[in-house]
Amino acid sequence: MLLEKIDNFDIFRPKMDSSKEVLHAIATFQADISPAFPYVNAELGGWDYDQINQVLLLKLSNGKWITLHPHQIAIRGIRDLDEAHALLTWIQTQINDIYERRDHITPRYVSQAGLKIMEILKLLPMTNCKVCGYLTCMAYAAGLREGEISLEACQPLWEEKYREKREKLQAYLQSYGWRALDEF
Repeated sequence: MLLEKIDNFDIFRPKMDSSKEVLHAIATFQADISPAFPYVNAELGGWDYDQINQVLLLKLSNGKWITLHPHQIAIRGIRDLDEAHALLTWIQTQINDIYERRDHITPRYVSQAGLKIMEILKLLPMTNCKVCGYLTCMAYAAGLREGEISLEACQPLWEEKYREKREKLQAYLQSYGWRALDEF
């Protein structure tokens, strides 16, 4: 087990705006979890992975973020103490489970943050039909990059005449480990 013991877990309100209804938390520990980062990035679709500085940022739904450092886990945007402990337990379990299975996982050294909105836009039907819930295909491309909406939301993309664009878009997104936020 890579991460057995959490030494300290501080939960606090953001210092810049203590009136916010969200909490932040930082867990510290002796173990170095950075060897797991490329595998966690591959399995959980990390939002941003800085291999040089050994930082992996995971974007979750509802404005929650988990940032992994070699000896620290930071959690941002939590509602209460129960959610803080639940997220810490979840990420600790994920790190340990993924690290145990690392021989069967292809590590990923790129991240979703590298996706370019214009590249996504080029591969969309460009109908501005609004069926996806966005006013324009550009807005949908931005939402897709952020993981805020699924690829399936673009109904025209699934028409046979757009099959080649869809396949290229799927390959492009997959090359960066893209996942919709609700896929966690």
